[in-house]
Amino acid sequence: FGSRLSMWPFESRNDQHWERQGRDRQMSGYSWNGHGRERSRAWAREDRDRSRSQRWQGLSRSAAEGVQARDARSGVSRRDTDGHHDRQYEPPRYEPPCHDSLGEGSPAGRRHDRSDSRSSEYTSDSRSEQEPGKDEIVHFSWHKGMVLHSRYEMVRLLGDGTFGRVLLAQDRREDRQVAIKVIRDIKRYMESARIEADILKDICRADPQGASRCAVMYDTFVHDQRHLCLVFEPLGVSLYDHLKRNSFRGFWMMEVQSFARQCLKCVKFLHDRLQMTHTDLKPENILLQSMEPARPSFFPREKEWLERHKSSRNKSTYVRPASSQIKIIDFGNATYDDEHHSSIINTRQYRGPEVVLELGWNERSDIWSLGCIIMELYTGELLFGTHENLEHLALMERILGPMPVHLLSSAKPAVKEKYLTPGPWRLNWPERVSSAASEKHVRGQRRLSELVAKDHAPLVSLVSTLLTLDPMRRPSAAESLRHEFFSTSFED
Repeated sequence: FGSRLSMWPFESRNDQHWERQGRDRQMSGYSWNGHGRERSRAWAREDRDRSRSQRWQGLSRSAAEGVQARDARSGVSRRDTDGHHDRQYEPPRYEPPCHDSLGEGSPAGRRHDRSDSRSSEYTSDSRSEQEPGKDEIVHFSWHKGMVLHSRYEMVRLLGDGTFGRVLLAQDRREDRQVAIKVIRDIKRYMESARIEADILKDICRADPQGASRCAVMYDTFVHDQRHLCLVFEPLGVSLYDHLKRNSFRGFWMMEVQSFARQCLKCVKFLHDRLQMTHTDLKPENILLQSMEPARPSFFPREKEWLERHKSSRNKSTYVRPASSQIKIIDFGNATYDDEHHSSIINTRQYRGPEVVLELGWNERSDIWSLGCIIMELYTGELLFGTHENLEHLALMERILGPMPVHLLSSAKPAVKEKYLTPGPWRLNWPERVSSAASEKHVRGQRRLSELVAKDHAPLVSLVSTLLTLDPMRRPSAAESLRHEFFSTSFED
C-alpha cells in the first residue's frame, strides 16, 4: 500500500511520483530535457511493481508455511552493532507469523490478519474482479453538503488517486475539519486500506496523544456497504510538493534541521516502541502539518544553485512553509520485526545497499532512507538518481566511498554473478556498465562533502553516519538524535 494511493499528496502516484523536474534520465538513453528533466514513469512503475510483487509473494509463502512467530512486543532483543565491522555480514533473520500461535485480540494476532489479507489479495485472480474499463477509474460520487456516517459533512474535493478519493469534511460531532479517504469499491484496494488502518490503530494505541509525528487517523467506517472510509487529520502538502513548487531549490538549513529531528523522533518511536520499520520513507510521505499557504521569501543558497543549474529558466518565486512541523504518512507497507520481510523494499532512490544486495534488512534501512531524504531537502535533488542496481551501487561508492568487502562477499550467488567480481569481491563496474552515459553519470557525481556549503559541515557529518554502508554499524534513530548537528545553531 505504500506505493499506492496515499492520503497526501492528493495526486495519483502514477502521475506525480516521477515528475521530478531536473531529477533523472528519460527512457531514450540518458538524454536530458533541459530544465524539465523527468524520470521515466515506466521505470518508476517497474521498480514499484517489482517491489510490490515480491512483498505479496513472500507474505503468501509465510501464510502457507505457518511458522511459529515470536511476539515482538514482549521484548525483542536487538543485535548489538558495535564491533561487527570486521566480521562476516550476518543478515537479520526473521520468522513469519503463524496462525495457530496468535491470539485473536493480541497485537500479533492483528499482524497475522494483515498477513492473511496481503497473501489472499495477491494470490486471488484479479481478472475475476475486472474494473470497469481497462483505463477507466470510477470514484465515489459525492456532492457538497452530503453527510457520511451521520456525522461528516462533505466540503470539497482534495484530490483523486488510483485507489480512491480524498474529501475535506466537517465533523459535526467534534466540530473540526477532517480529511476522508474514500476507497474505491474494488476488493484488493479495500483490503490494502484495511491493512493500513490496522497499523494506524496500533500506532494510535501506542501514541494516544499524537506526539510521535505519525499522521493521526480518527475513525474508520464503511459507507453504503461498499466504500471503506479512513478519517484523518487534515494536513498540508508534502515536502516533495514544496520542493517542486520552488523549482527544486532546497529548504533553509534551519528547516532541514527541524525536519530531520522530527523524522528521527518519529522513526525512533516506530523502531523502539512498536518494533516496526516504515520501509517507504521519502519526501512524498512527509507532509507539512499546517494547511496555511507558504510565504514568499528568498533562497539563501540561490547563487550556488544557479551555478549548478545554468540552463534553468522561469524559476518560481521562492516560498517558505508557514510552519516547519511535519507528519509522516503511508504506513501500508510498514513491517513489524516478527513479520515476513520481503527482499525488496523502499522506493528505489531511498533503498539501502543491504536491500539492493538482497542481504536482508532490519529497521536500520529506515535510517538510510532518512539520510537520502535529508540531503534531498537540502539540495533539492535526488542523492541517488538511478534506475538500476549496478549503477545505484556505483553511485553509493562514488558519493560515500568503497563498499565493505564483507558485505559484497555475503551476497547471494545470483547477485554476485550480476554485479560483482571476485578477488577480493568488488563491484563489476565499469566493466558491466549499461551505457557510456551511465558511466558518465556516475563519474560526474560529487562526493557528499562537495554537496554542502562549508558553513553547514555538521550536516555532512550527520548524513555520512546515516548513510553508513554497513547496516550493522549504522546508528539507531536514538543515537542519531544525539549528533552535534542538532545542537548547532544555523543562521543560513
